[in-house]
Amino acid sequence: MAALLAFGLLALAALPLDTQLPAAQLRSALWKAAGLLLMAVLVVLVISWGIAQRFRASIHALTLAVQRLGKGAPLQLALDGRDNPLWQLQYAIQEASRSVAQVQNRMQSALGRTSIELAEKNAKLESANLSRARLLAAASHDLRQPLYALTLFSSTLRAGETDPDKITRIMHIQECVASLDQLFAELLDLSRLESGSMQASVSNVRLDDVFDEVSRNFRMLAESRGLRLVVRKTDAWVQGDRTMLARILNNLVSNALRYTDSGGVLVGVRHQDNGQVRIDVWDTGCGIAPEHQQRVFDEFYQVKQSTLPAGERKRGLGLGLATVRRLAELCGCALTLSSRPARGTLVSLTLDRSVEVMPTDNDSLDFPLDISGLRVLAIDDEPSILEGLRALLLEWGCEVRTAHDVDSALIQLEDWSLPPDLILSDLHLGPELSGLDVLDAVSHRYRCDPAHPSFARLLVTGETRPEQIAIITSKRIPVLFKPVAPQRLREAMLATVLAAKALPKEDNP
Repeated sequence: MAALLAFGLLALAALPLDTQLPAAQLRSALWKAAGLLLMAVLVVLVISWGIAQRFRASIHALTLAVQRLGKGAPLQLALDGRDNPLWQLQYAIQEASRSVAQVQNRMQSALGRTSIELAEKNAKLESANLSRARLLAAASHDLRQPLYALTLFSSTLRAGETDPDKITRIMHIQECVASLDQLFAELLDLSRLESGSMQASVSNVRLDDVFDEVSRNFRMLAESRGLRLVVRKTDAWVQGDRTMLARILNNLVSNALRYTDSGGVLVGVRHQDNGQVRIDVWDTGCGIAPEHQQRVFDEFYQVKQSTLPAGERKRGLGLGLATVRRLAELCGCALTLSSRPARGTLVSLTLDRSVEVMPTDNDSLDFPLDISGLRVLAIDDEPSILEGLRALLLEWGCEVRTAHDVDSALIQLEDWSLPPDLILSDLHLGPELSGLDVLDAVSHRYRCDPAHPSFARLLVTGETRPEQIAIITSKRIPVLFKPVAPQRLREAMLATVLAAKALPKEDNP
């Protein structure tokens, strides 16, 4: 291009400068020189346009290659000849692409190995968690059997006893049994929660009824320790599972009393502006340091308190608040905690408010004060439990027959022309026998509809597997979980018998 321009300029310079030439010759020479210069410019422009197009195509190809490289796609450039000024750039990009591809391959291999390792570890963790849950359920079931028998026998020790020293020893035994019962109740709750057998049944709940239950359970314990338990009356109704709500409040009050040396515990209600109801459990105990306030809801986590008596520190497994958190999640309740060391702790539970429910005819029925005279068939394959049930029910004034399987149950009923008032049975009676089988056999013996027999049914079990609990629930049979406190057993027996008698005639043949 430079040569062409130089040629045009030389042609222009070679024009004769003799001004004496005729005008016609001078104009002709000028036109020739201009033509040569124009041709040189045109050639330069054409060549420049061709070079630009070549560069443009190369740069466009490089741009597309870099975009594909950015998306992780493999890159293979068609390199131009070495005379192309962009050849080195093309070569450098291609080499970079190869390096990136190698790094990607190594990273993918490493990620693949890591994913496999994580999957294996996750599978091991899930397996360990399932094994832990199964072990917990099996261990708690086997240990609850003798504890249930111990609970039954200890409740009959005071019958007719007048010696003050023996009464004191009996009271100590009952306190130890109650402490064991609380520990196993925590294990049972955790086992049932982990197995998924506990499901919330939301209904309209009158809080004052739940508060009365909490007050009855803990007032004597608070007074024995010189503490005040104040449970304020309320007219509030909430939406929730009554059984779970009672369990939550029982755990919170029990925990508050355990860590309170002076003052007491207050249980009350506050109505929120957003239409919700907040239940507060406030104690004047030792409080919780900020670094522990979130972890106290973890399983088996306990805050060591040097100010507590050694015996008190040993009570509990660190499952009470963990159970509270899990139950609150099932009920859809908001749970909060605030505490100041040496000042006390406030635990709040927030639920949706519900409308007041008018009592039904069944609600106004007068419950009997005792169960004396009830004809009860008690069934269990553990001789110690069966003997303990017999002694306890006899003390309550019941007419008792005991059995351990279907055949012995039918033999015990031979001289009863009418069905018993209540059959109290264990769920598992052997490797291949269930309490449900006994109930069906007794229904057949008295020609009852197995779905609506004319006698009350109550199962007592340590079973926590969801599929087994679902079978019982589908048959509408009340269930108690071992170990059962005598007072709780008595209340359940009363409620079950009364419910069976209140059924319509077509449901209670």
